[in-house]
Amino acid sequence: MKLTFKTLATSFASLFLFSCSSDSPSTNNELVKDDFSYLSVNFSGKINKIGNNSGKLTPYAQFEGLTSNTINLSTIVSNSEKIFLIEHYPPNDKLFIFDRNTKTTTSKKLIYPSQIMGEEPTMVSLNWDDSKKILYGIVLGTPYLGTFKDNSYFVKIDPNTFEVTYKGLNFDQTASISNFFNGSKIYSSYPTTDTFEIDVENNTAKKVLFKNSKFTFSKAAVYDNNTVYCLKNIAGTAGVTITKINLIDYTYEDFLSTEGLGNGMQNGSGFLDKSTNEYVCYMVKDGYFSLVKFNILTKEYKYFKLTSNSSIDDNLVIIDKVNN
Repeated sequence: MKLTFKTLATSFASLFLFSCSSDSPSTNNELVKDDFSYLSVNFSGKINKIGNNSGKLTPYAQFEGLTSNTINLSTIVSNSEKIFLIEHYPPNDKLFIFDRNTKTTTSKKLIYPSQIMGEEPTMVSLNWDDSKKILYGIVLGTPYLGTFKDNSYFVKIDPNTFEVTYKGLNFDQTASISNFFNGSKIYSSYPTTDTFEIDVENNTAKKVLFKNSKFTFSKAAVYDNNTVYCLKNIAGTAGVTITKINLIDYTYEDFLSTEGLGNGMQNGSGFLDKSTNEYVCYMVKDGYFSLVKFNILTKEYKYFKLTSNSSIDDNLVIIDKVNN
């Protein structure tokens, strides 16, 4: 199935164009047996399963009641029971909660405290704290491309009452394209700006450098308390690498930097399958969507083409793995 690109309404989503130098993916995915499936959500709110070996997409469910078809993928998070996303339909944000057991959706408009200033406050990142059963968000006051006017505001959201709490923490990051939550800290990244470390316990934020320089990541996935895998642009080129971040000493290590994995930036989280030690994400190869798996132990990677009986939406995040 050939790839067709859409124009995104949000200023925080763009596509990778990839050219991988690995073995060609199988062209007869119908004969490949899947051990399990990855669960994905695309930017129109459709939830699909992706066969872990075949790359075959099959419908699973869909968020009900969405008005927009261009959800910011950085505002999609999940736990074992729920999937959360934010829909921005000007001028408001609405929180949608999908129940994975009943496959039903609840939603409610978010009311931001008056201290959050701006022409059209918009949430640009969302994280789930499983220990406290609460959502963390970053809100921009005026999130228009090329006209950033406000700082970022850190908020907490009660998923039961939909109440938004703001305790005065704002910081001078004008956007957030990718982020991850680890321990008690959120790391937020955006091209050409500093990466920020937000301490949710102490309600503080600070700029952090990696190898004593600015560092932009995307598609980040936490492996353990000190290790994160992500995609990173290669300096001076249009390419990206798969990168391992060390949060103890703020260093990183690049892998596959000569493989020509692609270019550009993309928002949303990555996925790390700890049972197989594989960092998993989708990429675009020769005009086709492909699923890429990087084994963090052997440092080898493989990919195969995604297939579907219908069209494949051109932006998605993998959030979990499920039985077939």
